[in-house]
Amino acid sequence: MADTVITFVLENLTRILSEEADLLSGVEEEVKSLESQLKLTQSYIRDFRPRRNDQTINVEFINQVRDAAREAEDIIDEYVASSAQQRGENLLVRTKNSFLGLLARRRAAEEIKGVKRRFEEIYKSRETFAIQITQPGDVIQDDLSMRKRLIFEETDVVGLDADAAAITERLTKGEARRVVIAVVGMGGIGKTTLARKVYNDPVVVKHFEFRAWVYVSQTYRVRDLLQALVKRAMGLTMEDMKDMSDEELDFELRKYLRSTPYLIVLDDIWRTEFWEQLNQVFANNLYGSRIIITTRHKDVALHVNPKSPPHNLRFLREEESWELFSKKVFADEKCPDNLKELGKQMADKCGGLPLAIVVLAGVLLKKEKTRRWWSKVSSSVSSILTEQTDQCNEILELSYNNLPHHLKPCFLYFGLFPKDFEISARQLVGLWIAEGFVQKKDEEPMEEVGEDYLEDLVDRNMVQVSKRRFDGTVKTCHVHDLLLDLCVLKAKEEKFLVVQKYGSPSPPSSLLSHSRRLGLHSNMFNYISSNPSASKLRSMLCFGVDERHLSSKEWKSLYKGFPLLRVLDAWDVGVEVIPGDIHKLIHLRYLMLKSLTAKTLPASISNLWNLQTLVVTAPCIDRPQLNVWKMKELRHLHFHGQLLLPEPPKKKVKDDSGNALSNLLTLSCLSPDSCTASVLSMMPNLLKLGMHGDLDQHRLSRTFSKLSVLKRLQTLKLERDRRCNELDSLEYMVFPQSLVKLTIVETQLLEDPMEVLGELPNLQVLKLKNAAYSGHKLHCGWNMFPKLQVLKLVNLAIRSWTIAQGTMPSLRSVVINRCGHLEGLPSALREMPAFQELELWSPHGQVVNEAREIEMSRGKENFMLVIYQS
Repeated sequence: MADTVITFVLENLTRILSEEADLLSGVEEEVKSLESQLKLTQSYIRDFRPRRNDQTINVEFINQVRDAAREAEDIIDEYVASSAQQRGENLLVRTKNSFLGLLARRRAAEEIKGVKRRFEEIYKSRETFAIQITQPGDVIQDDLSMRKRLIFEETDVVGLDADAAAITERLTKGEARRVVIAVVGMGGIGKTTLARKVYNDPVVVKHFEFRAWVYVSQTYRVRDLLQALVKRAMGLTMEDMKDMSDEELDFELRKYLRSTPYLIVLDDIWRTEFWEQLNQVFANNLYGSRIIITTRHKDVALHVNPKSPPHNLRFLREEESWELFSKKVFADEKCPDNLKELGKQMADKCGGLPLAIVVLAGVLLKKEKTRRWWSKVSSSVSSILTEQTDQCNEILELSYNNLPHHLKPCFLYFGLFPKDFEISARQLVGLWIAEGFVQKKDEEPMEEVGEDYLEDLVDRNMVQVSKRRFDGTVKTCHVHDLLLDLCVLKAKEEKFLVVQKYGSPSPPSSLLSHSRRLGLHSNMFNYISSNPSASKLRSMLCFGVDERHLSSKEWKSLYKGFPLLRVLDAWDVGVEVIPGDIHKLIHLRYLMLKSLTAKTLPASISNLWNLQTLVVTAPCIDRPQLNVWKMKELRHLHFHGQLLLPEPPKKKVKDDSGNALSNLLTLSCLSPDSCTASVLSMMPNLLKLGMHGDLDQHRLSRTFSKLSVLKRLQTLKLERDRRCNELDSLEYMVFPQSLVKLTIVETQLLEDPMEVLGELPNLQVLKLKNAAYSGHKLHCGWNMFPKLQVLKLVNLAIRSWTIAQGTMPSLRSVVINRCGHLEGLPSALREMPAFQELELWSPHGQVVNEAREIEMSRGKENFMLVIYQS
């Protein structure tokens, strides 16, 4: 975590020194000196090796570095904010404040010198903290006896019968060569329990001449594992092996396994390096030998056997959770009727995680089974499980401790979100980037690096995917309640974030004064009205839906109380007006605002030169103009309506690449009037463009000719303003050949658009929504849509839809929503090799019948049909 803080401070300093050096006028030399000290600190924090068996000293060292880095960050941010405010004042006010500015420079210079001395003292105390440089291949050995295991009795195993049968068949049948079977799942889901059930199955015991169980752990020593296996296989004692080298142990074990049908379970593997070190020991003897590994990491599972998919353990279903709960609480007895409802509620609150159910059952067994006691427990299941640190958190915390440095703050960030909240992956990655968690990686876009971070957390079974997009990337995600509790617990220890839950009192000022992030799950109006002060706070995410909007006066309290805000997500809250002095929050990188009453978009937003993401929903602002040319860091700009951009100034505001907005990737919704060659040429890396407004035939044709400058454009959305005339056809439109995703809304096309759209060579997703086409016949001709995977038809007046043979060979998913006049489905859908998903909303009866026939012909195991009837 300390490394992440230092990295962000360094990147921020470097950018200010190169792009906004005048904001550091008077302290520039001190800042450059601090930059050098931070780089030195960063170099040895990355090589920090914790002192063995002394967690207190390790934590103290990390805390000292983190706090010093945050102090440096505060000094610089406060000074930059002060300088930026003075830069925007008129000459008279600047003259008046010049003396105050001099005092501020002197104070900042002294503070920088002070924090430098603090870093120097930490560096000098390296010996105290026993910092060493780690060498490749070093492994720290821990005391395995300290591991607290919670393995369920085999008689209490629930929901694993099908898993056990599948693995048993792979163990006892199939090819003679050695096979590795990987069991994957989050901590506490039952991987070890399943492996133990199979390991002790009489059929398995009889099948293998030699069996061995080895617990690996996060920290291991190869020699210890070799000795354990040799002892088990050959009966040698530790005294017999004390003078044997690792090579001799390796040789003896390999010789024994070469001629023996064996089963070895390697429980709890964390790293691929382990397999590389021991793989050759486990001989491929053609006797049907098998190896089972359990791991929380998908990449480990794929590494040990890339040819066979791992066995992923699922969460328990509702009835299975209740069955396990009943077994642990009542054994062979029956649950009393007056407790059954409460019991099922508590079992369900465990989220299908066996570990949580077993721990909760243990709490209930401590007292008599009364409705009063059970009601008390039921109302606080989450906090009770969190308090059971010995049994619950220690198992889950292993996953957190094993995370690489760069993923720890990303995981802790989930603690800001409410329970059961479905998190947008794109929004989450944008927040990570704004926070400085995502590190630059060659020429790869930051968003792709952030998506890799998220996939890594998913592969480690710390984050669960709710939905995926057509291309396999995560669309929405969440974390299990127990892991969310772990997030909040660890984040509090790290002074990383604080959460105000609904109905809870405001966090104490002492806690807010140190925390960097605040998650508001309650009424923001009440919170802001209390005039809170958290001058160090960098991020505020608001989730509570307020009955009223914030006034201008209340927004001023926000500026005064949180002057260093970097992230402000107030979309769920709403404001009466979008305040003109919002530019005072000069450090903002991520801003989401919603106003149902605001009439103007203040020009001062353009002065937020750090801003990376801007999302504004303000339906009463008609065609506002936003001067974006000074906002060189802007990556994503969303305005829900029509947005006008002025022509670039003659003296172009360029960055190093020669373009004003080379970082801009997403822009919506832009008026077609602003889609000029001079505007678009300043956005060479734009990936997504949304146009909303007058899509007149001739105007749109001219606009499309300008899109050719956007060489990387992949996603395009066209939405007609209802006040404007409909669009006749797409005949003269030259769509960018690079398009992967196209959405057309309310254009009321008179001619069938499929003939034009079917020629797009790279189109994978097509959405026609809300009278995009007003005709009654839709026809996809021969050899069209070569790469189309997803087709969505929403609220169209079509009566017939036909597809020629050989068209849409890659079509995988079709959604038909509120197309009530559609009389049937294309017969060609039955023959499409990739077609596997059909979703219908309020369909015609004949459409339902034909959909059922497709489902029957393709088989329910290979095809998913979902029907929503109104």
